[in-house]
Amino acid sequence: MFTVFSILIFTTIIAVIKIKRFISRNTFVRLETQKKVAILGKLPTKFLAPFNDKTFTIWTMNYHKEPLPRVDLWFDIHSKNPNPRADITRKNYPFKQAEELLGGNYFNNSVSYMIAFAILSGYRTIYLYGMKFNNDKKVRFSEYQNVRELIFFAKGLGIKVVAPVDEIMTRDYKRYGL
Repeated sequence: MFTVFSILIFTTIIAVIKIKRFISRNTFVRLETQKKVAILGKLPTKFLAPFNDKTFTIWTMNYHKEPLPRVDLWFDIHSKNPNPRADITRKNYPFKQAEELLGGNYFNNSVSYMIAFAILSGYRTIYLYGMKFNNDKKVRFSEYQNVRELIFFAKGLGIKVVAPVDEIMTRDYKRYGL
């Protein structure tokens, strides 16, 4: 008889096999084993990102009140009034590939789309700055959960995910029952 743990391991292995097959046949994906991406939210801790470190690609989203020292890729997935500086919008985001990668439409915020894009682009390290979902649990709780799901998904693929300022995003749970 299968235990819940063995079923979870089996489904994870199947998911990883499917993802590796998807990545190997998808020409959109390029392997960026040495480069890291820093995904910037809108909170002031975004300014702690490594703007001067050229081994990082810097991505951000939507509008910012303050100018940023460097942005390599700008996202705005919103349908109303997208940022004219955005490189990735609803018109050119690979929705189909992202949904195929995850096995469905599991996105409810810009950060989740950006993490999926990093996975599709072959990045092996993802840093998150300028985000603190636990401050606004009523409004942001579902977004927090969604970002955590994408973080766990990336970690399951062997991608390193780091949130230097908001460790709640990437922390592991204590083992239950121990």
